[in-house]
Amino acid sequence: MNILELSREGLSKWFEGFGEKPFRTNQIIRWIWEKSVLDPEKMTDLPENLRKIMKENFSKGPYVEKTAVSRDRSVKLLVRLEDGNAIESVLMRTAGHVTICVSTQVGCPLSCTFCQSGSTGLERNLEASEIIYQVALARPKPRNIVFMGVGEPMLNWANFKESVLRLQDEAGMSQRHMTVSTVGIPGMITRLAQELPRVNLAISLHAPTQRLRERIMPKAAKVMQIRKLIEEIKLYQGMTGNRVTFEYVMLDGVNDGLDNADALTDITDGMASLINLIPYNPTDCASYRPSNPAKIRFFLERLRSQWRDATVRKSLGLGVDSACGQLRARRSDDE
Repeated sequence: MNILELSREGLSKWFEGFGEKPFRTNQIIRWIWEKSVLDPEKMTDLPENLRKIMKENFSKGPYVEKTAVSRDRSVKLLVRLEDGNAIESVLMRTAGHVTICVSTQVGCPLSCTFCQSGSTGLERNLEASEIIYQVALARPKPRNIVFMGVGEPMLNWANFKESVLRLQDEAGMSQRHMTVSTVGIPGMITRLAQELPRVNLAISLHAPTQRLRERIMPKAAKVMQIRKLIEEIKLYQGMTGNRVTFEYVMLDGVNDGLDNADALTDITDGMASLINLIPYNPTDCASYRPSNPAKIRFFLERLRSQWRDATVRKSLGLGVDSACGQLRARRSDDE
């Protein structure tokens, strides 16, 4: 058992078992989230005998095995898990703030054709503590969290939800500074509205029609038809009043025509939304080409001419394979 497997309540009960007072829990939480210390031996205001007990009872936990820094100062973290598997997360600096992109699964079952993250399939879900560890290991401490790394968060709902609630309680991070990305899993967007209404929602759409979505995201399109997806998003907005972000990767000659822009305008009609155009980042698993900048500009202007709020995402993490769609999980037998 590692130290982040225990919530605030669990840690308090653990200390009680050793005859310690409840205030020890707050001490530990301050060390972890204010001083970025996870090693009990370095928690110097704890009694020496208590540090020894903690050292004997808690494992080391996940750790950063390797980092890579891109030209834009984004940092990719290779986090080694206790079972030998590894995941990747990314620290990004934007507008004076630090954002961390975290993974929720080892691998991904959806295997979207343009995405490296699902190229090896799903190994397992991450535990809530393993999601939280990615944030705790980050230096400097991030202000924002995007659940957009490897995996589909809505297929790991219980651990995703627990990580959100614990990060709010223990790390003091606002749900308003958290965003979850999903391809659309039936019923789960509604569940997000009911149980975590302040968490921001992003939809990995990438195609404006069912037919095109079946081509580039065959598993996701089969799980939830685009018509049903749009219906559930509208229901979500009616329940929360939140604006939704639509993520749309730009693939040359595939989904970047002006007819696609018009279809995208049609399906987002009547919604408070931001359309986020993402220049495609090449991966080893696909033969797609990025749309050229002029095509992206024409696509953007077409959306804006029809009163859509749209932008082009700046690609962060290029050069260290940590940009959108380039993260991947590594199994214990990978080199």
